[in-house]
Amino acid sequence: MRSALPFLVMFSFLLNGINALAGDYAASAHGDSANGVSRPSVSSNGYAQGNCAHCHEMHASMVGSEPAPADASPSPYAVFTRNFNTAVATGPYQESDNFCFYCHNDLGSVQAVTNYDFSRAFGCATAGPVSILEAFNQASYHNLKDVYTFASANFSWFSDDSNPCDACHNPHLAKRNWSDPDNPALSAISKPSDHFHLWGTTQLMSSYSYESPYCSGTSREPGGLGATDGSETPDYAAFCTDCHNSTNTIYSTTLGRNLKTIDWGTGGDKHGQRDMDGGLDIEGPYAGTGGYVLSCLDCHEPHGSSNIMLIRRRANGGDLGGAINTYSSNQWSYICTRCHLDDQDAGAGTGDPYKWKYVHHESSDRPYAAMGCKNCHSSCWSMVCSPIDCDQCHYHGAVDSITGRINF
Repeated sequence: MRSALPFLVMFSFLLNGINALAGDYAASAHGDSANGVSRPSVSSNGYAQGNCAHCHEMHASMVGSEPAPADASPSPYAVFTRNFNTAVATGPYQESDNFCFYCHNDLGSVQAVTNYDFSRAFGCATAGPVSILEAFNQASYHNLKDVYTFASANFSWFSDDSNPCDACHNPHLAKRNWSDPDNPALSAISKPSDHFHLWGTTQLMSSYSYESPYCSGTSREPGGLGATDGSETPDYAAFCTDCHNSTNTIYSTTLGRNLKTIDWGTGGDKHGQRDMDGGLDIEGPYAGTGGYVLSCLDCHEPHGSSNIMLIRRRANGGDLGGAINTYSSNQWSYICTRCHLDDQDAGAGTGDPYKWKYVHHESSDRPYAAMGCKNCHSSCWSMVCSPIDCDQCHYHGAVDSITGRINF
């Protein structure tokens, strides 16, 4: 008679769940015994929170029936429903479009999970989206089909059956970073080219000349608990430029064009590692000798934003003065003035908020003398000229055709 021991060992593993698990998954957000994955239809059959069976179904049926949400056909990786609906080219997204949305959705049908956006979780903002699904269904977002297409072509570990969220997250390693925002060991991200390790646990913004932006008052990001030198902020610059760099071509279905290339090195953007070329008409905490390298998430949301181009709704200690919903407009001033002196902050130029006469024409670092105005401005009358939309001159990779200066 065959021994029943192997069956009993397997049954114990499934029933006790996390108690039988060890290693990286047990230490992850999904494998956590108190806060990890928990599908009610699986829990009712005795599976502990964090057990693999909450996401993966070995045989599809439990106690003679298909656990909810039932799916008529088997899915790759034995997940309980399809990983990603590749037919969906743009948002808005539904829960059923992405396996992750069944839980990362405050109204999730499997497990309702609250996730604030970066501005709130790490930037001291209030209100805003309360789930990943809600964050994606805003004015701008990382297009999931575009992420899927790019990852399929560029990363050997990413298969046709992979989830686009996996491009930045390894679900078996990711931790609950928002639960202790100034602890980089609780990283939720894995660099796309290094999927099988967490990123940002030791790779930190302190490796650059970095100044953590304000969160609220004089407290610093992340979460009002951070150190000034970025030693508690993951190296988002290297993380994001793993894809968004000067080599890769990334097509945006939403925009209908390729994205601007980004060079965060010493020869590229001034918000990156390129040396500054003038004065310091900037807000605190950026002062002194200058030469700061910014984290991409100092200005951008990772999932989605109420502003276009994933611009954060709060930056450097303050909410933006309005929505940025038009590409060619002076609305970009709402993000620029969070760090740079507009005329009101400078007490010069027009003296008005979101006007930039001082920094362009009066500052000691002015790039343009106040003459030959119509070379740039469409109309002028008695030294009062029509403003120029910010994005006509300032964007990733912009070079001033008149002065030859890098404009971003």
